[in-house]
Amino acid sequence: MKITELKIQNTEELLELEEQMYWQSGDWNKLWQDEAKKKFRVFIKDYLTKFPQGCFGLVDDNGNLLGTMFLLKTSKSIPIPYLHNPFDYYDNNGDKAYVSFFVVREGKDQLDIAQKLYDEAEKVALLKLRCGNIVVTIYSSPLEEQILISNNYEKQPQKYEWEIYPSINVESWIYINSLLMKQAL
Repeated sequence: MKITELKIQNTEELLELEEQMYWQSGDWNKLWQDEAKKKFRVFIKDYLTKFPQGCFGLVDDNGNLLGTMFLLKTSKSIPIPYLHNPFDYYDNNGDKAYVSFFVVREGKDQLDIAQKLYDEAEKVALLKLRCGNIVVTIYSSPLEEQILISNNYEKQPQKYEWEIYPSINVESWIYINSLLMKQAL
């Protein structure tokens, strides 16, 4: 497995991973088929063209995408609406790398894939984005939550409302990892 840059040509594969990870059950799948897939296509293309330095993936030896993450440089530790224009929240002076998009291909290696993505996120945040913190909003992602806990992300005590789709809000939590503290140890 190795980390790779993402290109606009990865859009369809990213949509497939998003659908498999989050849009399989009943009403969610119908929403995906009816309209969400189109909105995510725009979202993904926006990131890959407007903020590619925060986008990376993990591929297998055959070049198949196993997982991906998009980070956005910002100054706020708030739940950013899932579908958003990157520059509505981008802050060049910000010190936080916000996880805007996270998907992992299902399978026996998904925990290992997620860990490798979060390891790379620390490097991208520090070296490319010049951010000292990673911020993650979680609604329901046991896999991601397991990685955050094992990597000593601090769960904030406050519950938040997070717009996971236009006009659909859910209770969520924010996790923060101070990379500068980690480096000092």
